[in-house]
Amino acid sequence: MGIDIGPIEVTDGLIVQLDAGNTRSYSGAGFTANGLVGGIVGTLVNGVGFTSSNNGSFIFDGTNDYINFGNSSTLQQSSGTLSAWTKTSSAGSGFRGIIAKRLAYGLFYADNVLVAYDWGANTTRSTSINIADNTWKNVVMTYQSGVSSGTIIYLNGVSILTTTITISDQTSNLFGGAEAVATQYAACQISSFNMYNRALTAQEIFQNYNATKGRYM
Repeated sequence: MGIDIGPIEVTDGLIVQLDAGNTRSYSGAGFTANGLVGGIVGTLVNGVGFTSSNNGSFIFDGTNDYINFGNSSTLQQSSGTLSAWTKTSSAGSGFRGIIAKRLAYGLFYADNVLVAYDWGANTTRSTSINIADNTWKNVVMTYQSGVSSGTIIYLNGVSILTTTITISDQTSNLFGGAEAVATQYAACQISSFNMYNRALTAQEIFQNYNATKGRYM
């Protein structure tokens, strides 16, 4: 008789995966978080903290903490998927980055509301949902630059906004816990970051949510 191990995360197209709860990715101390796929390394800057709760998460102080993923050609994707598990009671006023690459793509808290930013149109794409209730949230964005209605934001596996973003420039680094070029630092916890080189389907987003949600319940 087989053993039901439950859903597993989608790996097709996965190019970045950092997980504070996996000791192969982060030991719980130090300035480097190793990528579990693809060789992308995250550098912890200005005292990013760590807690072992919920099997491990990074703590960002909202003042100057961030993780720097660099800007290798792997990260210069015109279509893809961003995903993070995050928690805050207040990320801070204005824009605060969750995972963001300036002028390209990103997910933010904006006065604690989950948003993306369309640099091509110089406008905010808002879900109108305040997610700062001190519970863990899985936030995901699939994007296809310049495609009308080609960008979808998901919250806990469910689509909450279909919109459009257009990438303006790919020269900035990718950051976690901030958009550090604009000093938009989030006061929050983030346990994991995933990035894919393709837009996942709604079914795949829900599969990933189900595969990881048990850690936060």
